[in-house]
Amino acid sequence: MEAQATEIVTENNTDRSISNQAVLRNQRESDTAMIIDSWLRSGLQYPIFATDVGRPPIRLRPPHGLLLSQNRNFLQKILTSSQVLVLADPEDEDHIIGWICTEMVNNGLPACLHFIFVKFNFRKMGMGKRLLRESGLPAECEVSWRTPALNFFKKNIFTWNPYRSWR
Repeated sequence: MEAQATEIVTENNTDRSISNQAVLRNQRESDTAMIIDSWLRSGLQYPIFATDVGRPPIRLRPPHGLLLSQNRNFLQKILTSSQVLVLADPEDEDHIIGWICTEMVNNGLPACLHFIFVKFNFRKMGMGKRLLRESGLPAECEVSWRTPALNFFKKNIFTWNPYRSWR
């Protein structure tokens, strides 16, 4: 009897891994702070405007906090005019595992992936691929923010257009 109970528990644990059970939902107002914070922390590691530009480099640094505050303003505008899907813990939908911000074809502009984010502990589990697939983006689209994570999506053809994020 004990052996049978152990087998059932073991079987249920493998079936309920978070990667198989994560809940996909639309963005809620309460998600905005986490989405903007994770976007800024990840995205500003690879800024569009680097401090050393050109040959020879022009080393003009922006005032402290300027990029952070201006990018926060950009992101708030992007989030209100884009589709944001959130991948959440099935037991607590307020616990965000990852998210994706996209725009479909609009006014003749091609579809755009603004940003995709998966928390560190949930990477390499197929979460990013699921978000990209569920977003409905075509395999060929524009990207407004570049990060090395985009290299993992080998079936997609991304064209960088930093101006898509400007509002």
